[in-house]
Amino acid sequence: MVSWTVMIWRMISNSQKNNNMAFNLDKLKEVAKPRSEAAKDRARFRKENREWLRMSQDIALNLHNYLCNTGISQRLFAEKMGVSPVYVGKLLKGSENLTLETISKIQKAMGRNIISVTKPYAIVKSVILDPIVRFPDSAVKSVKYRGSKINQDAFAVATDDAA
Repeated sequence: MVSWTVMIWRMISNSQKNNNMAFNLDKLKEVAKPRSEAAKDRARFRKENREWLRMSQDIALNLHNYLCNTGISQRLFAEKMGVSPVYVGKLLKGSENLTLETISKIQKAMGRNIISVTKPYAIVKSVILDPIVRFPDSAVKSVKYRGSKINQDAFAVATDDAA
């Protein structure tokens, strides 16, 4: 789509190239009229709510992809969610301000997470183990564990100081 400034520039440059075509100022004012207040309000709303609108659009795309890949209709998905098919249509538009309850319903109906929350309070500790090896035949047999079910087919974690 050509912007208004480009259209105006083309009109001016064409009128300069072709002298028999006069520049019509009234036509220019009609084409370049200012935006309506409703359009300004919509633009202001989109700018102020950009973050959640973007997330809502991502969820809508995820939902649309799910419906296409599984072949489930909006009506059936609405039944799985426990909402009306009209509401699923609103979700697919990507402009709904979703609550956590609604997001949970979507995730439950899809059977997968679409949003994850980071958990900085959870500590993940990685443990690196050496490969598991068999006890050698020459291993020292302990009197303490002689009656246990551990035999030479048992496995142990090898360490650096193992012979």
